[in-house]
Amino acid sequence: MERVHSLRMMSRFLLLHCLILISLFIAAATANTSSTITDRDALLALKAHITHDPTNFLAKNWNTSTPVCNWTGVACDVHSHRVTILNISSLNLTGTIPSQLGNLSSLQSLNLSCNRLSGSIPSAIFTIYTMKYVSFRENQVSGQIPANICSNLPFLDYLSLAKNMFHGGIPSALSNCTYLQILHLSYNDFSGAVPKDIGNLSKLKELYLGRNRLQGEIPREFGNLTELERMSLSENELQGGIPQELGNLAKLEILQLFQNNLTGAIPRELGNITGLGILALSDNFLTVFGRGPRRPKHPADSDVSTLIIRTSQKSQGKTHSSSLIGLKIHETAFH
Repeated sequence: MERVHSLRMMSRFLLLHCLILISLFIAAATANTSSTITDRDALLALKAHITHDPTNFLAKNWNTSTPVCNWTGVACDVHSHRVTILNISSLNLTGTIPSQLGNLSSLQSLNLSCNRLSGSIPSAIFTIYTMKYVSFRENQVSGQIPANICSNLPFLDYLSLAKNMFHGGIPSALSNCTYLQILHLSYNDFSGAVPKDIGNLSKLKELYLGRNRLQGEIPREFGNLTELERMSLSENELQGGIPQELGNLAKLEILQLFQNNLTGAIPRELGNITGLGILALSDNFLTVFGRGPRRPKHPADSDVSTLIIRTSQKSQGKTHSSSLIGLKIHETAFH
């Protein structure tokens, strides 16, 4: 009797265990189906916001007769079937960006660059926790960067908003995107000071802030960006001197500061950057030869392939300029 009772108890346990597993499987399948529908609806919302599709790309490739993961420009996770990549760049699409894109909660890469999209970027897009890559480059998008842009983007390593119509200040909160390697905000209408907190982005390799209306001084904190390879702050309204701390950027290959209002002597510390290939400082008010047109006693030993410098002095309302192009750094004076 005891053996029969034990067998019955074991059978009931196994049956209950199987029922639990089946319930979990059904719940997971239902959740995946629901999530897939959410992703599909988000992409269909984007399609509906496109007012002109010259190649009929979306009409041909995005329809409910095929699974979302088979749509051109879309890639999904092999297990969850959630959308992880959306790339519809360079299609000359005209339209706006719907807030429903923020429902793509597993998205890692969003590339809408080189289109004719206008309006603002919905804040919901900057709350996708899994996002690593965002590019709206070369559109007609306007508005401001949300002040809390990096609060929910801990893994973001690429952000390009270049060649748009953004305005306002560059938020210091960008420093909270600690994995950021490329930040491209050039060719917009950003104004105000360059946030010194960007100097905390220890993984940053490329920084492009040129062709805006940025003011104030170049932050000394940028000397902490030891992984930086390329930096452009050109064509702004920056003032003050070139921080000598930039000489700490041992991996720097390109430094563009031309067309600003920079003054003072060119720091000789820049000569410590042995891999610097382009140093563009033209159209500023910088001193090249210090206390007179003489060679330095201790010339910096650096092999810069292209050096573009223009020194300007204002005298009686006139500007006198001299240009030095294509010189080696060790042929000029650094102070």
